[in-house]
Amino acid sequence: MNHALFFMNCPCDDGIFSLCERSTEESQNTRTYVVSGGVGISSRFIEKIASSVEKEGIISQRFLNFYGEEGLDGVYFPEIDVYIFDGNIFSFPMNLPDCRQYTVDLGVAANRKELFLNKALIEESKREEEKYFSKAVKFLSTAKSVKNDIRQLTGSLVNAEKVERFVSRFVKRELGTASAFSGREYFRMLTAVTPEGVRLPEETLLSMCPKLYCIDDKTGTVSTLLVSLIRESALLCGFDVINLISPFEENACPEHVIMPELGLGVITSNESHPYKGDAFRKVNASRFFDSEKMKKHRSRIRFNLGAEKELLNQASFLLGECRKSREEYSEIYSRSYDMGKIKSLADEVTREILSFISCT
Repeated sequence: MNHALFFMNCPCDDGIFSLCERSTEESQNTRTYVVSGGVGISSRFIEKIASSVEKEGIISQRFLNFYGEEGLDGVYFPEIDVYIFDGNIFSFPMNLPDCRQYTVDLGVAANRKELFLNKALIEESKREEEKYFSKAVKFLSTAKSVKNDIRQLTGSLVNAEKVERFVSRFVKRELGTASAFSGREYFRMLTAVTPEGVRLPEETLLSMCPKLYCIDDKTGTVSTLLVSLIRESALLCGFDVINLISPFEENACPEHVIMPELGLGVITSNESHPYKGDAFRKVNASRFFDSEKMKKHRSRIRFNLGAEKELLNQASFLLGECRKSREEYSEIYSRSYDMGKIKSLADEVTREILSFISCT
């Protein structure tokens, strides 16, 4: 497999959390394609380009759609520093249009008359999608409040000295000494709420992390602290990092981190997204807590964890209803486009992207 799987967009407590705009400014040489028009078709358009470029031996990072639809929200080719995003999902300002930011308009292949005649059906399905999505967001907002309550209960129970010793040993063993140059940071999500529950694509870890540390932490308090400190240390030691953040953490703190150059990853495993694969080392978060003090809050924490799980399950169910509505109007779009023109556009963009190889 010459690609890894991440998320760039995820339902959260106030709508959709997106990293698309943030990623476009990673460097002054980052090129970005934004695909507009062709709802539903746009994601398959991006997937076709990704497959074509990968056949030429180019490694990619694919960005999954949280609805689980066929196709992609986007793709990134690290070797040539090029992103492609579905502009129908998230829009952002084009600061350097036609210079580093390019628009691909699928509307040129649309049968606009047919779409106009079906506008009432499209509008009705979109309203249904928005209604269910709004309900899902309310459940996610409550789930975040429950998570915050868990953090408030457990934050003061962490033994800071044990955390510092663990991180110090980790840095000495895996990262070495500080560098004169800082590493580069990329922002992604490895977990997202989907109609099938909270998804964590383990194939990404298999392809990118021959050496994996897994922190088993039901509360998330210890793992967030450990991952944050390790991420900071890796950057200071001059290594690039993929900061895999959680949209449900305050200030979007990292939930996992990958250091591609080292083939090293540190991930969080909890009840909502347990990691079931093999790991170089598994770390139980309970060793960092004051066990005596923890006893006083154990029943409340257990209750909150159960409530969080139920709230996330309900949000996933509602996202499934959203997907049904989206499929209804996406089907109308799909039969209203000239697929020959879509293929020609995909081939044209693929050729242009491959031409950038000689410029890197």
